Amino acid sequence: FIIDENVFIYGNNLRFDGSTINGPQATIVINGGLYTSDINGGASIAATTIYFDGNVILDGGSASLGSDSNPGNIYVNGDLRLWNGKRNIYGDVYVAGNFDLKDAWVHDTVYVDGDLTLGNTPTLDSNARIYYTGEIEHPEVYPQNILDKCIPRTSVPRFDMPDEGLPPLRPNDWYAARGYVSGGPLASNLKIFADSYSSTTWKESAYNVIIIARSGDITLTGLGSSGVTGVLFAPNGRVIFNGGFFTGVVLTRDGFFVTSGGTDVTFSNFEEFFSSPADYPF
Repeated sequence: FIIDENVFIYGNNLRFDGSTINGPQATIVINGGLYTSDINGGASIAATTIYFDGNVILDGGSASLGSDSNPGNIYVNGDLRLWNGKRNIYGDVYVAGNFDLKDAWVHDTVYVDGDLTLGNTPTLDSNARIYYTGEIEHPEVYPQNILDKCIPRTSVPRFDMPDEGLPPLRPNDWYAARGYVSGGPLASNLKIFADSYSSTTWKESAYNVIIIARSGDITLTGLGSSGVTGVLFAPNGRVIFNGGFFTGVVLTRDGFFVTSGGTDVTFSNFEEFFSSPADYPF
């Protein structure tokens, strides 16, 4: 699933204080929800496919969801509330619960397996539609051109959250035989296999980095405008990043936490960091 679906962020939580998450033709899986306080108000989570296994509540700021250049599907396994804040929503959206919509700009189709609540006033593209199975609520005086795009249905398409989980690690001696080390300063071509890994002081940008934290966290902070490219895998912990950019893949149980403003996170295919599947670190 991770390879075939181009998964480049996977974890229970997403905290993003940066600028943009760029994932055209790529997938983000968050095994939890997303709230206003989790994301920079002006940020964009611009992935083609996004899964949230929980409520998505954005009430303030203008953080956008979905890829403008490669719109796909956004799945919300809970309620979706897009209230205060002019934000763009690209791609078809599937909501397992209720949908509250006020200021957002909806560009495609939304399927709601619950109630629809409208505030004054969202923007719906000419071809955008909202299909819902429950009740509709809106102010007494409301634009008819929006109501015409909100269509009741007895049922809407449903979806399943990915349940593959994270892949298991290889035996310890596999890593040692392939040049992985247990520590060292952050640098290009570094390959780490350890309980956890931490680098908290400024370093030059590091490229083609593979870090496997078998039981703990990966912490890469203090980088300033420097950044990292590579694969960060923390199957029993979280990844904390503070730097100018990250390009690659982040797989973690407990979440991906980007604590620096202005950071760009960009998808790079997992396969680009390994010469063949025999070299995959799981």
